[in-house]
Amino acid sequence: MTAGQDLPPHLLGLVADDLTGAGDSAVGFAEQGWRVELLLDTEHTSRPSHEYPESRPTVLAVTTGSRALPDDRAAEVTDQAVTGVLAAGAERLYLKIDSTVRGSVAGQIRGALTAWRRRYPAAGAIVCPAFPAQNRTVHDGTVLVGGVPVSQTVAATDPVTPLASGDLRVIVPGAVTGTLDQVGSVSLLLLDATNDSDLDAIAHHAAAAGAQTLVVGSGGLAAAVARCWAVERSPAPPPTIGTGRILLAVSSLHPVTTEQLRLLSTTVQAVHVDILATPSGEIATPSAAAAALAARVSSALADPTYGALIIVGGDGAAAILAQLSTERILIDGVVSGGCPTGIVVGGTADGLRLVTKSGGFGTPDTLATITARLRAPGATH
Repeated sequence: MTAGQDLPPHLLGLVADDLTGAGDSAVGFAEQGWRVELLLDTEHTSRPSHEYPESRPTVLAVTTGSRALPDDRAAEVTDQAVTGVLAAGAERLYLKIDSTVRGSVAGQIRGALTAWRRRYPAAGAIVCPAFPAQNRTVHDGTVLVGGVPVSQTVAATDPVTPLASGDLRVIVPGAVTGTLDQVGSVSLLLLDATNDSDLDAIAHHAAAAGAQTLVVGSGGLAAAVARCWAVERSPAPPPTIGTGRILLAVSSLHPVTTEQLRLLSTTVQAVHVDILATPSGEIATPSAAAAALAARVSSALADPTYGALIIVGGDGAAAILAQLSTERILIDGVVSGGCPTGIVVGGTADGLRLVTKSGGFGTPDTLATITARLRAPGATH
């Protein structure tokens, strides 16, 4: 696309720091009529296994697993992923970072810009990780959660990626805070947003700025970009599994998830759900814990009565889907805010209904709501 065009690209590349983040950012496009494909193997990004429909724009989402990596390594794997979606024909790029700016944010942005500038030498980036629907906002360049600086929340003591500062000017060296009229003219621009209207304005300015503008954010800004490029269609009915049982796999240790599990156990939906979780401190490293959980999930899914799999936590999701030899996920809807659903393609769970959720997303009743909606449209817990 050229600068000033506001038609959606035929193919948009979405590169994310973890798997649940890729899903919660890509699902906004599915809701607006796009075809959404989440690849599990970035090495084959440039050799897609199907032809993208000419009549319908497509999101090609990939995950780098870069959140917990050192910045230099994160830059390398992000560069590789962006190069892959470029080779697949991506005309626009969205880089998904953590909404609480944990991990290797600076390295990811550096790697994405390095790759994108091979195609567009004058490329720049706009950065806004706000996700108002999940109580994440940006004010005066600082990320807030529920109105509190993110450095004063549980993100500061995250067991894998603890956060020292929520000031984007510190997190992204060389970036400057600015305003919408600077989009396209500042190479690394930080923008504030406290509500969806702010994000919609950013998305429209990014669309008008042309393909050389790399958009960096979380699921909030991704949904705004999707609204900006909505595709006409009739609303699809919510996906359900009827009376099938549900397997819930939890790798996240976030307090939000803990409370969601507690509330789920008190509802009528609990009898239809089997829960597998990694106890805190049981296994030495996060990767070993995720691998152990993945093996248990794979074994459990030998039971053909399961109609759906819900995975909570990005590291666990990546390990589980790798264990299942999943090729890709076709995302087709959302069952709760920031919680996409789709169909597993390839591997031992081919055709299974899947829901993914970030550990810190949602309200106490989110897991109860998801399980109820999966089993019957419009059901409540």
